[in-house]
Amino acid sequence: MDILIAIQQQYPSFSKKEQAIADYILQNGTTIKNMNISVLAKHVGVSNGTITNFCKKIGCENFAELKVQLGGLAAAKQSTPENNIARQVYDFYKTVIDRSNQLLELEGLFDLAEQMKKASRIYIYGVGSSGLTADELMLRLMRMGFNVQSITDSHLLLINSSILKADDFVIAISVSGETTEVVDAVRIAKNRNCKVVCLTSFSESSLAQHADSCVTVSNALFIDKERFINSQFSVMYAIDLLCTILLRDADLKDRMEITVDTIIEYNRLHT
Repeated sequence: MDILIAIQQQYPSFSKKEQAIADYILQNGTTIKNMNISVLAKHVGVSNGTITNFCKKIGCENFAELKVQLGGLAAAKQSTPENNIARQVYDFYKTVIDRSNQLLELEGLFDLAEQMKKASRIYIYGVGSSGLTADELMLRLMRMGFNVQSITDSHLLLINSSILKADDFVIAISVSGETTEVVDAVRIAKNRNCKVVCLTSFSESSLAQHADSCVTVSNALFIDKERFINSQFSVMYAIDLLCTILLRDADLKDRMEITVDTIIEYNRLHT
């Protein structure tokens, strides 16, 4: 597994000093191969021992092994000219998908699809950019005939979660897994004996700990912190996979085709 994926998976459980090491690696990983452990410790402001313990925590025997793994990633990454913007964005999205594929478990997505088909109602939680993703997922599921609603307002999250029933189903979206409003709503939903699945980048986050199960995707900040590029892309990739699985069901596919035909016919009559 990619060493950066290992760091991402454990990031929420790191101490503040360990997170400082992780952040430095994410931002300056290619320069570490030329450092000894004392130089890195000075840059980050931690002790040599803290770095050694960090290395062992992410599965490396020592700092030397960490450098070897980071060097391997740097060698595999092709250099893209700064003026080739299209290629830079392409490389970013490709890396997001490649790393998400290391984290995603298709069996979990198939299981999620089956649980959704059995649910009385589906509620999708998310705020901010995750709220936009929640709306997109709602529209897709609605066109398949699901009884579904996206909840993207912090007050409505609390209201909705407090009146859920046991046969309702919640999909909670938070890339960080620490969005307070979503975490609080999921905690209340679980107190109502409601089934909850979360989509996040951190399997040890507060959100993941409250949910029944977790769909884990790559985090854009672990790929490129310098550019403002779609932070929701990895979540949308998981949603694309989920919808593809759902549309293998003949009934859901038929309903989707009905909605497509209805929209086409409406546009024909009103243009």
